[in-house]
Amino acid sequence: MSSDDNFSSLIGTDVKPIKQTGRKHSSAKTSVDADSLASRREAAMAKPVSLAALGDEGFDLLGSEQNITYSRPGLDKASLRRLNHGHLRPSITIDLHGYDIDRARDLVWRALGEAQKHHDRCVLIVHGKAGTGYRDDKGDLQDTGTALIKSHVNHWLQQVDDVLAFCSAQPRDGGTGAVYVLLKKQKSST
Repeated sequence: MSSDDNFSSLIGTDVKPIKQTGRKHSSAKTSVDADSLASRREAAMAKPVSLAALGDEGFDLLGSEQNITYSRPGLDKASLRRLNHGHLRPSITIDLHGYDIDRARDLVWRALGEAQKHHDRCVLIVHGKAGTGYRDDKGDLQDTGTALIKSHVNHWLQQVDDVLAFCSAQPRDGGTGAVYVLLKKQKSST
């Protein structure tokens, strides 16, 4: 018994081959008109983003007075220097004082989204210097010198692809209690 006979016995005698039309099927993408593309972009921007994208695991606690600087590979030194010296002025400022970790993460995510939506490139995030504390034997609050929200902000920003760089702010903008954030240029939707 040949493999063709075996196949025929499995599928039955009522099965007929499909007629060949001679047409070639293309896997090429169809073109999308500009209006459709614009509406897709708007829908994507309006889509709620999962804050779980900004993880909280595997990061170091930073000191409250510690300067932080981060930049993606390939960013030119001049841009980082301008950011570091406060020459790139932020168009959006958020203050995280008084917020818990989850609310702070939400505010950071929203601020970055708003900046991108309006094609703004620089954001100032005031995270504060408050450390994680403990109560001593007398009940007095003692600062351990580590800044919890600051540490989280440092960790979150490194996870956002559209963040090119960030660094501690100049004293006039909050010093080591704030960071300037430089975002990628957004492509125009028109």
